[in-house]
Amino acid sequence: MKNNCRPQVSVILPAYNAEDYLEEAIQSILDQTFEDFELIIINDKSTDSTGIILSSLTDPRIIIINNPTNNGITYSLNKAIEAAQGVYIARMDADDISTPKRLELQVNYLDNNPTITLLGCCAEIIDQNGVVFDLMEVPLSHKEIIQKIFSANCFIHPAVMFRASAIKELGCYNIDIAQAQDYDLWLRIIQKHRAANLPQNLIQYRVHPSQISQKKIKRQRFFADKARFGAMRLYQGKQHGFIPAIAKNSLLDRLIGKDLSVGSDYLEWITIYRKMGRDDLAMELLLPTFIAAPLSTQLYQQIIITFKKSKLINSMRWYKQKLISFIHKR
Repeated sequence: MKNNCRPQVSVILPAYNAEDYLEEAIQSILDQTFEDFELIIINDKSTDSTGIILSSLTDPRIIIINNPTNNGITYSLNKAIEAAQGVYIARMDADDISTPKRLELQVNYLDNNPTITLLGCCAEIIDQNGVVFDLMEVPLSHKEIIQKIFSANCFIHPAVMFRASAIKELGCYNIDIAQAQDYDLWLRIIQKHRAANLPQNLIQYRVHPSQISQKKIKRQRFFADKARFGAMRLYQGKQHGFIPAIAKNSLLDRLIGKDLSVGSDYLEWITIYRKMGRDDLAMELLLPTFIAAPLSTQLYQQIIITFKKSKLINSMRWYKQKLISFIHKR
């Protein structure tokens, strides 16, 4: 960063009890090929060693703000945006990893495409040990995004970069939305501005059992639906010349676990956990999925998979015991 000059990018990173992955996340930003940035870290009154980790940082590009009380991620994000001096603001989470060229590629794209306000990218999905087990793809062009965004979040929150001036004009994140605050902001952005995603995997998005998105699935679905229905009415009223489709589920749709329902959200997490090789975590979601979508055929397929795997495990244990007994007898 040039001395006494406004940085090109402000990276904002909220942290709450983030000791497990925080250092790796911060280092991935400090190792960027693009160096004209400030890194604003909001410590949201953590009770673990997050504060100790932050107090040991010496890089002059890092700005640490300590919340006197725990106020949640939406409050922390807005506080970071208020403090940001950059032309662009990049999001980052305390458990993810940015690839070295992430900021460089996103800055270059925004510099060369002045009509784009919001820019995201694709991602690799990693487990708690940093092992890649899946990819996360998103629609790339503004047209593709508009076609899908009223039925699905088209951006990976910690992977986006946006123009600071436009976000501040919109009032930043909605403090009244506890979950899906990112989705709400994207839906407000596309009312006035254009958006895009880069095809490269520029972050590694970590999935682990303690994530908010899985613990508060019901509330997240409620706020996401509220945001998309309201945004759709505004978008249609402005006569953009394109009327995208939007799905609204009936009671039967919810009971069968159709897309955009709580049951569907649970099933998505079950699929993710299966890919991670964490059948134990997938099994924990079977009961709440049954309560949300008791008529889902996909749920019963997952139950059958669980039964077969547990039966196989029990058989392996039986053979192991027999083998041990046979060896001892000899």
